[in-house]
Amino acid sequence: MELRLLGEMQVWSAGRLLDLGTPRQQAVLAALVVDARRPVAIQTLAARVWDDAPPTDPRAVLYSHLSRIRRLLRQAADSDGEEAVPLERRHAGYVLDLDPERVDLHRFRRLVDLGGGQRQDEATRAAALTEALGMWRGTPLAGLPGEWAAQVRDSLRRRRLDAVVRWAQLELHLGRPNEVVTALADLVAEYPLVEPLETLLMRALYTTGRGAEALDRYSAVRRRLADGLGTEPGPELRALHQALLHDDLPPPVPAGAVRTLAPPRPRSTPPPPARAEPPDDATSPATPPATPPVTPSRTPSGTPPRHPRRWRWRSRTAGRRALLATAIVVVLSAAVLLGSSASDDDVDVDPTALDRAQALFADAARYDRDGRTREARAAVVDAARLYGELIEQDPGRHAPPLASAVVEALIRAGVDSSVPGNALREWLANPAFTPYPAIAQVILARGWQLRDPVFLDVIVANYEQAPGVASPRAAADVDPGVLRAAIVEGSNSRHGTRVTEFERLLVP
Repeated sequence: MELRLLGEMQVWSAGRLLDLGTPRQQAVLAALVVDARRPVAIQTLAARVWDDAPPTDPRAVLYSHLSRIRRLLRQAADSDGEEAVPLERRHAGYVLDLDPERVDLHRFRRLVDLGGGQRQDEATRAAALTEALGMWRGTPLAGLPGEWAAQVRDSLRRRRLDAVVRWAQLELHLGRPNEVVTALADLVAEYPLVEPLETLLMRALYTTGRGAEALDRYSAVRRRLADGLGTEPGPELRALHQALLHDDLPPPVPAGAVRTLAPPRPRSTPPPPARAEPPDDATSPATPPATPPVTPSRTPSGTPPRHPRRWRWRSRTAGRRALLATAIVVVLSAAVLLGSSASDDDVDVDPTALDRAQALFADAARYDRDGRTREARAAVVDAARLYGELIEQDPGRHAPPLASAVVEALIRAGVDSSVPGNALREWLANPAFTPYPAIAQVILARGWQLRDPVFLDVIVANYEQAPGVASPRAAADVDPGVLRAAIVEGSNSRHGTRVTEFERLLVP
């Protein structure tokens, strides 16, 4: 039996496609398959299938779907002449005891991890990524309803883009540009605003002797960015364009390495001066210091997490956003100091700060949808810092309207929940009574992006069970080392791994 989720959901047995039933029944099966060999609580199943609008008796409906899924598994086993895959009810939830290698989604993740490692040679890593990308048949979980299915799709799209970029880097470094041209020609049409794909395609075209076509692509992507986002191409794409104009293309960068293209040789006739723009370090004040580090009582690694950037592009508005967010923080901090001698009711809070925080969270979501990962991370870090200032000033007023935006930002960072969304939002709306806002703020403010999702409620439970720490009510009370250890423990328990270094959980 083989299950396919990277496209329309399918179950194959003995060369025959089986009937999976209604979309809701498929959603139940998908919710179990994604966490194969791990328990899924009945509340989690209901939340994944119906979001926050379950039927009157969701347990009864789920039991009916689970019964039909067991019959489907027996039917597949009869066709294959094997034992049926067990679907068992345990104290922690339902477990589909299915070998992950029978699921294309899990094989895809394993091969992408292999292709992104450094232990294998480049040819082996490129072959692993080629196999992983070849499994993609269309939109993952196509046709399945609900917020959870949409989150899985978004996560897989991001991993696919990461894998494509790394694969193309490897192929170029191995001297195989024709394969890159063939593969990326269609993909850049699907993701027209993802600059790294255009950069790699232009390089591949030039290497195969199609320099004029590469230069035409730069003109086209420049128009798309101007029309769609009102921005110019980023520095890496601009530098590549100049290098192609001067026939001075640097050698391809090994996959996973970070390199800035060398400036092109000067032309005999100097170009007209570009519109002057102040440099980022001159226009933006220093970023406010993050939460002071506390000596961890338990940490999986002695070194702080790194934040390398896989996507190397930027927006001309990034510096302005950072300046705006920093100015807001300064104004709010001044308000606290000036009003420290007065009562809480006399503290003057910027009435537009909440709108700005919501706008920053919305910017981060939009950049993430457009594949602009670097800008998305910068926006969410700014939003998290402002969020922390706001809930410190007036938690009752500011935490509730920002709770939904925080949940969405956490999901994009790879932090979901095993509890219903309405319960999680309620906890995030009460910073004075729960540790969820403080821990969520630290995760987002540090820009962490997890490869595989970890439950926020499990992270919080692991943190509070660590010896020598108290349940935090403010970001300053969160011990970063203990938090990293709590995330590592939550990831290992969910995915059956034995990771000890926090950095290995992060998307580079």
